[in-house]
Amino acid sequence: MMFRWDGGFIMVSWDGFDEGVEWYTHHFGWTCLDKVITPVGKKAFLQMPKAGVVTLKSFEGDYEHFLNDHGEEGNVRLCFEIGDLERMIDYARLNKIPFSTPITLPNGMKSIDIIGFENARFTVFENPSLKDTYPEAKILGFGEVNTRIGVTNLDHAVEWYTKNLGFIKKEVNHEMGFAHLQTEDAYDRHVLKETFYDNIYLEKIETAVKGNPSVRTYFDIRPDEFFDAYNMLIKNGVTPSQIAGDPMKGWGGFHIFDPDGNRINIWSYQMMREVYKG
Repeated sequence: MMFRWDGGFIMVSWDGFDEGVEWYTHHFGWTCLDKVITPVGKKAFLQMPKAGVVTLKSFEGDYEHFLNDHGEEGNVRLCFEIGDLERMIDYARLNKIPFSTPITLPNGMKSIDIIGFENARFTVFENPSLKDTYPEAKILGFGEVNTRIGVTNLDHAVEWYTKNLGFIKKEVNHEMGFAHLQTEDAYDRHVLKETFYDNIYLEKIETAVKGNPSVRTYFDIRPDEFFDAYNMLIKNGVTPSQIAGDPMKGWGGFHIFDPDGNRINIWSYQMMREVYKG
C-alpha cells in the first residue's frame, strides 16, 4: 500500500486566520481562491504562482490531529520553490522576516528556512531557471524535493518508510548523509490519471526531536483504503492519532510518528468535494 505525496497544510490560530491569509497573499505573492468553515475548522485555499494550491488551516481543539501543542517544529520539512535566493533574502531583511543561513543540499540546490506568520517555518529551494519568470512573487510552488525528513539512522529509516508507507528506495549515500526515496504524486494519480514520482530526502541528524510543525506535509490514501491503512499501521506497531473528520463524508485525517519523532500526516477526501486538495 502506497501513501502518495499530496501537498499539505499551513497551520494558523483560529483568531489569526484572516490575518494569516492576508500575510501570505501579501508577502509570498499567493492568491486566495476561497475561504470556508468546515466540520474540522477554517480553511483557505492559496494558489501559488507557478503551480499548486496549499491550504491554510486553523488549529482545532476538538481533534487531537489539529491541536496546537506549541511543540518544536521538528525535522519534517514541506518544501517550496523560489526563483532567486538573494532576492528572497533581501525581501526578508527589508520586511523583518526571520530566515536561516543558506545551505546546499546533496542535489546541489541552495535552501533556506523562512519564518512566516505565527512562526511557521517554510523551507525553500532556489530554482535559478525561474529567476525572472515571476518577479513579483516570492514562493512560486512546491519544490523539486517535496519533503525533507531528518533521521538518526538512514538504513533503519529507509526500512521503516518503505514498509509502512510504501515508499520506493532510490539511493542511500552514507558518505553524504542522505537517502533518496520516492512516492507517487496523489494529484497526478487521481486527477490526471498519470504516474509521477515525488522526491523525499531522508537526512542524517545526530539528535531526534518529536516535532509538531506548523507547515505540514500530507500523504494521501483513498477513502476506500483509509480504514484498512489505519489498521495496517497499528498491526505494524505504529500508533496513529485519533481520526479527525470522516473521509467517507468529505475529509478525514490522522498522524503518526516515525521512530525519530517525525510527524507524518495522512489525509483522505472525496474527490468531487475537495477541488483544491485538502
